[in-house]
Amino acid sequence: MALIAVFFGVNLATALGVIAGITATAAFFLSILLHEFGHALVARRYGVNTESIDLWALGGVARLDRESPSPKADGLIAGAGPAVSLLIGALAFGLGYLFRSNLLLWVGVVNLALAVFNMLPGAPLDGGRVLRAFRWARTGNKYLAMREAGNAGRVLGWSMALIGVVMMVQGLPGLFVAVTGVFIGLNAKQEILASYMGEQLQGVKVRDLTWFGVAHAGSDMDADSMIDQRQRLGDAGAVAIDSNGDGHVDGLVLEDQLWAIPTERRAMVMLTQLMTPFSTLAKAGPDEELSSVLSRINPLRPVVTVWSDDKLLGVVSAKKLTERLATAQRQAFGN
Repeated sequence: MALIAVFFGVNLATALGVIAGITATAAFFLSILLHEFGHALVARRYGVNTESIDLWALGGVARLDRESPSPKADGLIAGAGPAVSLLIGALAFGLGYLFRSNLLLWVGVVNLALAVFNMLPGAPLDGGRVLRAFRWARTGNKYLAMREAGNAGRVLGWSMALIGVVMMVQGLPGLFVAVTGVFIGLNAKQEILASYMGEQLQGVKVRDLTWFGVAHAGSDMDADSMIDQRQRLGDAGAVAIDSNGDGHVDGLVLEDQLWAIPTERRAMVMLTQLMTPFSTLAKAGPDEELSSVLSRINPLRPVVTVWSDDKLLGVVSAKKLTERLATAQRQAFGN
């Protein structure tokens, strides 16, 4: 994201002046943030919460805590972001024309372009999500709709990448087009793979893999003592940390974290030092479909914490999760 900021800042400062360049760059990132807020607000309308909004080199993404409950919700959530960009673009362009402001005209054009680009019909773009929602409604098969949107995204992405390369060969600035195309193409492939995996996981509930009754430990427990009490970890291979002793758990320590500490240091390392906060781990209810939770999983800590009414019920361990996903992969791809 910093590289894009520098790129925009330098080019706009040259064209509009330093102050206007900085202002325009800030307006560009604010526009992306508002675009993602559009997704988040409509998602909340359908009971889907937003865990975070991340800005990065090619734009932004609102990370939702679950999948859309229906094709209608899916389409409206996807279309909300481009609608916000379209509104900002029209307003800024109109004001820029009225007050003869090059800065506002630029903001308007960028947002209109952002709306049009994001509505191109291919995953992972918003237009791909709208296409997925439309095909989901028509076929009744969400996974088939995901594959169709993913295939459209692959065609779109690799076509853009080819166009970008041709532009560069001809001496035109096509690097950003090529990189964006590769990004779209690779993510579209992941969408297709996820659809096959999701199909094989249909009917599998989170509770089917959950180890209920995770052990708790206080702030006075060290890694060496926890290893001595290995049986408390159970098949979950984890212990919840109640650092204040009030029954409210703050995070999780996994067994592999304990064994990773050199033997001579284990007695000096407290579990609170190893604790992974629950905010960075996937959360789910026991009756959720496992396939709907996959997008929330932290690849560095591939466990799922299972909750009901803000109470920790159990954990899906990394081992259980990996084994079940491997089985689904073999069923989906025959290897």
